[in-house]
Amino acid sequence: MAVQARPTARHFHNQPELQRSRAGLMLRWILVVWVASCGPLGNTVKQDGCAFPSRWHGRWFQSGVIQPILIEGDRLSNKGRCLSSEGDKFLIVDEKGCYRCVVMHEKHKNVLQYKETFCHRRDALPHLCSLITGDALLYSMFRENADPVDCPLKGPFSFTYNRGHGDCKSPVSSIESCTEDSRLLLNYQACPDVYGSESTVEELECLATWKEGSLRFLVGKLHHNHATSNEDRYRCFVYEKTNATGTVKEQVVPPGGIEYRVAQSGDATCNGLFSATEGSRTMALKRVSVRFNCQFPTWMTFSHTWHTLDFTSNYTFYQRNATLRITNQTGADIKVYCVNVKASSPSGNSVALVAHWQHHCVSRYVCVVLYRRDTYIAELQRGTPTSRPDDACSPHHFNAVTAPYVTLVASNPESKECPYSGKYEIQNRRKRDTRSSEDNSSKREKAMMEHNRRVNGSRLFNFSVSNMSSAPMLRSRRESEGEVACVVNSYNRLEVGCNSVKNMEFYSTCENREVVTAYTCHGGWYENGASFVVTTPVTRDSTAARRYCFVSREQPRAALALRRSATNCDRTDTAPHLVFDATATGECQDQTSHQPALRISLTFVICLPIIHYVIPR
Repeated sequence: MAVQARPTARHFHNQPELQRSRAGLMLRWILVVWVASCGPLGNTVKQDGCAFPSRWHGRWFQSGVIQPILIEGDRLSNKGRCLSSEGDKFLIVDEKGCYRCVVMHEKHKNVLQYKETFCHRRDALPHLCSLITGDALLYSMFRENADPVDCPLKGPFSFTYNRGHGDCKSPVSSIESCTEDSRLLLNYQACPDVYGSESTVEELECLATWKEGSLRFLVGKLHHNHATSNEDRYRCFVYEKTNATGTVKEQVVPPGGIEYRVAQSGDATCNGLFSATEGSRTMALKRVSVRFNCQFPTWMTFSHTWHTLDFTSNYTFYQRNATLRITNQTGADIKVYCVNVKASSPSGNSVALVAHWQHHCVSRYVCVVLYRRDTYIAELQRGTPTSRPDDACSPHHFNAVTAPYVTLVASNPESKECPYSGKYEIQNRRKRDTRSSEDNSSKREKAMMEHNRRVNGSRLFNFSVSNMSSAPMLRSRRESEGEVACVVNSYNRLEVGCNSVKNMEFYSTCENREVVTAYTCHGGWYENGASFVVTTPVTRDSTAARRYCFVSREQPRAALALRRSATNCDRTDTAPHLVFDATATGECQDQTSHQPALRISLTFVICLPIIHYVIPR
């Protein structure tokens, strides 16, 4: 029997039909593999260059996540990398090949909320996102170091609260507004008959607000003694405006009625907040009526803004002249509300009033006394704070003898004629040490009380200039070294009202040059044997230029002690001084030959205090 031979490889290659069949199978296999790997993404809008919105970039906090979440470019640090996106849906893959759909919603620039699927193998974005159920857990992310927003609730309020063990109604708790509109102060009171109630103070910093359906949300950080981490600080609130019966309405609430209902989350999420009456802690807020029955005097409010001599603080009047806002370089604003006037002088040039003094989130009542010193010059004294307005101006909380003065100058003050017009020769320059200065100051204070009369044209003046070691930074190294020392140590004469009736000028000789340091007078007053003058350096015409106060006091043998201050018109003098004796040499009309003078900036004179002078009454 003959055996049939098997086809060999050579025989196979000689069969064209089989060769074409195998090539077709290979092509179909390659096509299937390519479609399997790339085809499912064909439904997405963005397959390449997926990135999160730039406004989301930054560090975020999420409850239960130890490290801050970083969003940058296509990276969501705790999830992975974005592969594709469609609207608010993002396909994200991590290093382990876990694919998930993350649906993110921006509630506010400081709040992101999202839902996500479990890990899956790679699939089309729409199909993955369809796996998210309606009851999937909602996660909230809060931006770290976020800029705060104005709180939607404006205090003051009284409120009751419930932490699940009954309403804490007595004593009543309170909410106060802070100097910053982005903060509220919550004062919780403990109720003896309610378990879980406690007396505590929490400061709420508002970070985000938004509306969702009929609900209004607020996210904030609570600062209190028990908060040790962001898990303790971040909280979510739902609030609604009501009428007295509890029905939500946008209308005026009757006096004594509940104005807001608020529910607070129990952790650093917004979960479990379905209404303003359901939450870990619920509150019912009632508006507290605060009566401010007075206005600040018109001789102050005629100028919208006042400033201290050194321009470190501004005093600005608002709201029908019943509110004063004090701002300084540290950004720690103070709000002062006029509550009632306690006393006023017959002339109306001094007023004592009770004020509601608010600094950050702390508010108390203080006694404030305002003095009109001249058209553009005023002074302020305030007492110690108290919780009761009736106690503010009592002797226990205010002492006019010991309370410090704050000297204020109206914006853009006019210049005025300087006192003590004439020419003076400066002699006997010398230093006083601190101890002798303090002793002499004490004696002067006693003499000042005994001699309450107008200072007249004394022939001999005693000038004192603060020790140069306390001088501020000057404009240049050249100015702050040899030339300044030369100017101060070489004063040889003084002219008041000669070249201009509104200027006073100190002359000195430095390196064979005569140098002039000039001041323009703005006004002043006489008080208990001392005269005060507020001035501005002539060569510093900037709106932020410093002003100075010169204080002169009577001395034995017809002498006057003159000192300067760059902050206030101080009544006491304890700093070391350079002392000058100045003797009158003639009137301004007397012509004497002098070399042409070179005028220099007052900065050379290291903040020379302004001469206190007598204002005719």
